[in-house]
Amino acid sequence: MSNKPVIYLLPGLLCDQSVWQYQREALNQFADVRIPDYIGVDSLSAIGDLILDDAPPRFSVVGHSMGGRVGLELINKAPERIEQLVLISVGAHPVNDEECEQRSSLVEEAASIGMDKYAESWADLMLSYSESQHPEKRQIIADMARRQSLDDFIAHITAGLGRSDQTLYLPHISIPVLLIVGDKDRWSPVSQHEGIRDSLKQPILQVISGAGHMVILDQPEAVNNLLFDWFNIRS
Repeated sequence: MSNKPVIYLLPGLLCDQSVWQYQREALNQFADVRIPDYIGVDSLSAIGDLILDDAPPRFSVVGHSMGGRVGLELINKAPERIEQLVLISVGAHPVNDEECEQRSSLVEEAASIGMDKYAESWADLMLSYSESQHPEKRQIIADMARRQSLDDFIAHITAGLGRSDQTLYLPHISIPVLLIVGDKDRWSPVSQHEGIRDSLKQPILQVISGAGHMVILDQPEAVNNLLFDWFNIRS
């Protein structure tokens, strides 16, 4: 049995384990890195239960975007089991009418043109820079979206829109929480993370320059350095 600490890397909407490729490579030699597959599950609470059923008694969580919301479900469900928590490009606010309309329009677009074509639009939406500057990272995002079906997309949209008001969780989190966000993130902006920070007991907020919502792909070395410091890893 490995004595390495267990770290779960939780993907976001229309993402799979490929979104964590740079972090997994960096952390693998120091930790038992696990990236769960919860594609098609239509409840954040149910995703949390799947992870808790698989996880050891104590483990750490790094969640990106929707994966960060799953992380908040985990710390709410089983606070005694979470050793360390990192939330990246995340939100905690409750659902509002504007978000319902926005998410519904995304599904309508995907349904009208098909996931294969929609994958390209999704990559454009997620990136803060042009295709010519980072074509390989844009391709990673498009390929992840293309690997998922419309039903998978709808399931995760349903999960997000059916979430609890996670701002209510924040004041009860007793452990330190690392928040990471790109300064060009238009999906989950810096101000959103500042609001989360102000509700936590022991927050650390790190803003990464030149990165958008997909900061783990935009600036992987910067994210990895923050994770190394947070987990007290020295290569």
